[in-house]
Amino acid sequence: MKRIFVVIAVSASVLLLAGYGGFQYLMNKQEKENLEVKEKAKAVGVTEEEFIEQTQQIEGISYKVDLDENSTQEEVIDVMHKMTHQKVRAEQKWGAIPMIPETIHDVYEIVSTSNFDRKEDLLDILERWKNEDFSKAAEDHNYIWTYQGGTVGQAFGIMSQSEEAEFIKNNFKD
Repeated sequence: MKRIFVVIAVSASVLLLAGYGGFQYLMNKQEKENLEVKEKAKAVGVTEEEFIEQTQQIEGISYKVDLDENSTQEEVIDVMHKMTHQKVRAEQKWGAIPMIPETIHDVYEIVSTSNFDRKEDLLDILERWKNEDFSKAAEDHNYIWTYQGGTVGQAFGIMSQSEEAEFIKNNFKD
């Protein structure tokens, strides 16, 4: 009987120590992450809250453009809108598709062979993106946003490289 109590006492001690160690590890990890956010926000010149707001995980992530030659202008514009979320600072964002050469190329191919009313405007935007010129990403977003009748979520700038990297890390896991 004494042996059982010793085993229980040792097991409980080990569990308590493991739990305490795990708790300390998680607390240190959280403190480190908070410090990283604070440093990144300071480097960008924004508050921690603003940094988190722009880089947080959002709903509606997709890795594919899901367009083909039969896609409508509205479907293409919706994809382009979601692509801009990787680049812009906005009040709110819903949905994102990675703005990478492959997705840009896929959308460009659809638009270039289309008869869309806004084909020239869309090609101008996509041509800049193909050339890795995102200097007008906020204007591009707002052009699309206005076309879609946007009322909330207007872009007010372009994210810094560290904000974009954090947005990608938080939203595009792969």
